[in-house]
Amino acid sequence: MGAADDDGPGRSMSGAPGRGPLSFLRLFGAVRESSHRDSNGARGRGPAVTPALSWLFYAIATLTVTALIVATGGAPTSLAHLYYLPILYMAVRYGVTAAVISSVIAGIAVGPWMITSSPATDRQTTSAWLVRLGLFVLVGVVAAVLARSRSRQLNVMVRDVYVAQGLRAAVRQDTIRVHYQPLIDLTEGDVIGFEALCRWHDSKGRAIPPDRFIPEAERTGVIMALGRRVLHRAVDQGHRWADRGRRGLLITVNVSAVQLSEPAFLADLIEVVQADGGDAFQLCLEITETAIIADPVRALATLRQARALGVTVALDDFGTGLSSLAYLAEFPIDIIKIDRSFVAAIGTDPKSHALVRAMVQMAHALGALTIAEGIETADQLKALRALGCAIGQGYYLGFPGDVDEVEWEPREMVPANEDSVDTGAPR
Repeated sequence: MGAADDDGPGRSMSGAPGRGPLSFLRLFGAVRESSHRDSNGARGRGPAVTPALSWLFYAIATLTVTALIVATGGAPTSLAHLYYLPILYMAVRYGVTAAVISSVIAGIAVGPWMITSSPATDRQTTSAWLVRLGLFVLVGVVAAVLARSRSRQLNVMVRDVYVAQGLRAAVRQDTIRVHYQPLIDLTEGDVIGFEALCRWHDSKGRAIPPDRFIPEAERTGVIMALGRRVLHRAVDQGHRWADRGRRGLLITVNVSAVQLSEPAFLADLIEVVQADGGDAFQLCLEITETAIIADPVRALATLRQARALGVTVALDDFGTGLSSLAYLAEFPIDIIKIDRSFVAAIGTDPKSHALVRAMVQMAHALGALTIAEGIETADQLKALRALGCAIGQGYYLGFPGDVDEVEWEPREMVPANEDSVDTGAPR
């Protein structure tokens, strides 16, 4: 989603004067739109440690602790707590069975045969030994269960904490940037709106890719503060453009599943919409199928209230998730965004071409607009125009950038000639 170094192949612009930006409202009125942890793979990274080698390490550690206890006068002693280290290692690495076995071995090692440090007797009582053995097993099993129930690896958790701290600092210090990628009317070539994209540079000035810090912000809860900042920035910019005579633009803002499920998000949305004061621009919330699936009931309630406020809703990355036509029927979807994976192959893959055609026709039947993402070539633009796609965005039409980098000149539209597209169908 970041800006690239070049303008993309075959990009063409026209600076024809006298043609103001086509209002999205007019266009819309005419048409109507980790826990992905692999347990085996996670353990397989790094130096290879076989089970046999692990059990050897365990045996050496257990014998060392036992010898240390004997050398210091026997049990009971606080040194017996050192047995927990090899027990926890085996429990976390190999699960409940290994936890039980390693706990019993440690319990036997410090069992009734062990000399005692108590002056009253030369051997431990059976009851004391059983209590210690029970604690070994309990701690080992609990550790194994917790280790298997963790949805994320430790290194991911540590990185999330680091990134969350940086994001919170950026929000407090107001250093979060918003870039705007133009949305182009594919009939006339006019700029009819923008997608607001969050950009962040860490404390060392390094640009962090959105596909990295957005998921981490969602996992840590920072997405609420981050999303609120982007929403307010985008709305403020929409007002500035309207004050300069560019009214009726479509301003889209991405909303995560976390935001949709939080009442605070709706309160923020009501605040910015009530401050809008008219038809200065059209605010649109971009949601993904994943956001709907996460909590369909709450998502539907939030989006219906958003629609009641006059906010439009776009379904982003359509066709890439667990697609269900029921969502299009039940949810107030005004815009369907065709994922870039389909657009990339539209001129070469007959199946992708047929799928895009079906998406456009389905959107029209539902009274929704279509936005094609990731347009990077003239051939893709030509094919999309031939299929009747209403709006497009991508490097061929305009890069994301700061406000002062926005290019308002109408884009030159290549002829829409469907016959030039290889659909693979007989003619």
